[in-house]
Amino acid sequence: MAVEEKKSNKGYYHSVRLAADRCIGCIHCVRVCPTEALRVHYGKARINPLRCVDCGECIRVCPTNAKYAQTDPWEALERFKYKVAIPSSALVGQFKSSVPPDKVYSALLGLGFDEVYEGALGGEIISLAVRDYLNKNGPRVKPTISSLCPAVVRLIQVRFPSLVSHIIPIEAPMDAAARVVKISRSRHLGLAPEEIGAFFITPCPAKVTAIKQPVATRDYFVDGAFGISDVYNRIMNNVDKIKVVPGIARASGLGIGWGAAGGENRLLGQGRRLAVDGIDNVVRVLELIEGDEYHHGYEYLEMRACTGGCVGGPLATQEPFVAKHHIDQLRRERGETFGIEEGRPPDLPYAEIVEMVESRVFHLKAPVEPRPTMGLGTDLAETITRMKELEGLIVSLPGIDCGSCGAPTCRAFAEDVVLGKAHLTDCTFKLRDRILKLAEEMSSLSGQLPPTLKTRESGETHGTEEDS
Repeated sequence: MAVEEKKSNKGYYHSVRLAADRCIGCIHCVRVCPTEALRVHYGKARINPLRCVDCGECIRVCPTNAKYAQTDPWEALERFKYKVAIPSSALVGQFKSSVPPDKVYSALLGLGFDEVYEGALGGEIISLAVRDYLNKNGPRVKPTISSLCPAVVRLIQVRFPSLVSHIIPIEAPMDAAARVVKISRSRHLGLAPEEIGAFFITPCPAKVTAIKQPVATRDYFVDGAFGISDVYNRIMNNVDKIKVVPGIARASGLGIGWGAAGGENRLLGQGRRLAVDGIDNVVRVLELIEGDEYHHGYEYLEMRACTGGCVGGPLATQEPFVAKHHIDQLRRERGETFGIEEGRPPDLPYAEIVEMVESRVFHLKAPVEPRPTMGLGTDLAETITRMKELEGLIVSLPGIDCGSCGAPTCRAFAEDVVLGKAHLTDCTFKLRDRILKLAEEMSSLSGQLPPTLKTRESGETHGTEEDS
């Protein structure tokens, strides 16, 4: 089971990988990284594993596909006696109305899965858990931030550590779906949970990382992940051969709506809630909250790193606005009656799910902690010394954040220099100044040559002793 891999991980696991042989040393990725985890040195990009949050923004902009997401191989299914696909609700948004959810999920059965349990059903479950938490506890701090998007959670851990207490301590829908399906199918099939493989069909690399190395939990129920783009291509290659299983799609329109921005808040119901999507927008709002400048009175923030929500993930295939339109159509068609309320065998009865919610089964088992990144020093004295050096260096830099040094900003470059990871002359402006200074010195020195080194071209004569 994938649990072994998760428990043995030391340091930080990352699903975003770099194929150095395809990297051409451009700085597209450096510019878009929200945590300044990327640098370009010696013509190749480098990823700082302490800062990377696996948002996948670098994957979007890389012109040579040198960044990619490491998902599980399809052979991973063979490790389990019973295989369950848990598709993100964003998956059905990738298809036109001619390929409805029943057809999409039926196609998954043809790809080697024994069953499909929608991630949207997990969204319905988690909405109950979030409602229960907010009703019983009220917002501990304002605003409370959704924990659904693992890229946002890790962004807060790395860049906004003072805000980790704002993250609601509730697990993500894919975890709830895997938990419920393993409990119910274990009872029904007489299999141990370890013999049941739950695989998430993901729109983003951050969820792969969340599976391989969960945050603030000791319960591992999702065993692996496949990218939506890979699954989409496999389905479309055989779309005319799919045998549709009627009624295989059971989630409500509200559950499916989790795949697009605003879907979570819609399912939670009334209240002062706000949806923020797109990594730049998320960063801007978090900066306001951290600076105590956020006074709009919202109690709950649904935050998604991808524009449009999960439908805009780096591993999705459709344009986010088109996929969101498809999701909205399905949401209206499928109504608002929860699919989990059906409770048809072998599902868990709805009453049991409610009891699990009230028993805090879906709560995180530990608080979300800040994630340390490399500091300027190993002790206070060294940090203060380097900080002074840093501030002095920043003043001397041009401050235009051109990126030609391989760092995203002049401040980031200054940090690299102070830490010994870069040379001052990596800055083209500093290099130019150095060259100009050397040229001036050479020009000055050329006029001060001793007589023995001067030439006729300088206007001097070189007579012999006989001539004199």
